[in-house]
Amino acid sequence: MINPDVTIVVVPRDHFSDSIESLDSIYANSDTPFSLVYVDGGSPQRVARYLKEKAAQSGFRLIRKDHYLSPNHARNIGTDGVNTQYIVFIDNDVVVAPGWLSSLLNCANRTGAAVIAPLTFERRPLHTIVHFAGGESGISRREVDGCIQGHITEKICKEPPPESIQTQLAEFHCFLIRTDVLRAIGGFDEQMLSLKDHLEFCITAREAGYRIQFEPASRVTFLPPETERLRLFDVPFYALRWSDEWALSSLRRLLKKWDLAEDEYFARQYRNLGWRRRGVMMAKGVLHFLPSWKLKLAAERLLRPLERRLNRLVSRRYSERHMRSEST
Repeated sequence: MINPDVTIVVVPRDHFSDSIESLDSIYANSDTPFSLVYVDGGSPQRVARYLKEKAAQSGFRLIRKDHYLSPNHARNIGTDGVNTQYIVFIDNDVVVAPGWLSSLLNCANRTGAAVIAPLTFERRPLHTIVHFAGGESGISRREVDGCIQGHITEKICKEPPPESIQTQLAEFHCFLIRTDVLRAIGGFDEQMLSLKDHLEFCITAREAGYRIQFEPASRVTFLPPETERLRLFDVPFYALRWSDEWALSSLRRLLKKWDLAEDEYFARQYRNLGWRRRGVMMAKGVLHFLPSWKLKLAAERLLRPLERRLNRLVSRRYSERHMRSEST
């Protein structure tokens, strides 16, 4: 039996209804040996049953938690005990194209980069609508009124280059990292619960002197529920993942950890707080029956205060349950 060079770690992103298609695509389209660890954080019964049966059939390690997990927490759980040279982290809503894995590995071996990001598409038809093709990340510092202020740099490219290039940003939908590098930088910051977790991680890696590479030959597609109505069993996790509480906690962590100025970048994040959640759960969910987007928008704005209060209840209920489960 060949010992693989890579372990694939699958983690929940924000919903569960694409988990089966995602995992099936990994086994159908991976052309090089791999180990697999699947971190299941509170998936519904149908998905949990499938994962258990698939794990018995395919021999991968299934780690089941009965409560929801933030993605960074899930990544750290999945990393424990991994001893391959590389780890590929992939979200549970990502469908991979043939040759995706060997292209990442070939790039890592050829360039020596610590982190490799694939060409990432979004929505259906698969592998057609570019979402991410490299980008910029970093912190610029300048003196203002005698004080040094730090400011975030972030830019996502949509036009893929013809060949592999060095980049400053990798998104968390899917990426490869050298295992020793991940250990050296201390894993993933679990205080980054939601927004900008990928940005903070890339800044950490680059500040430590590690190289990030973009590899367009590796193609993956993530399936956001923004394009269709969210399934009922996905609602609680989706509401928590994009909750105001988790988003604000992540932004505060980013500010404090990197000693940043609360500038227009953060003002924009505050203004847009909850946009993804409200768009999917309100405009395309509760209010889907309204005949026009103007009516949906007006109704959503009217209901926004109530929706935010309900979302705070969701976050509080999770926190209480999670604390109880961790103490038992």
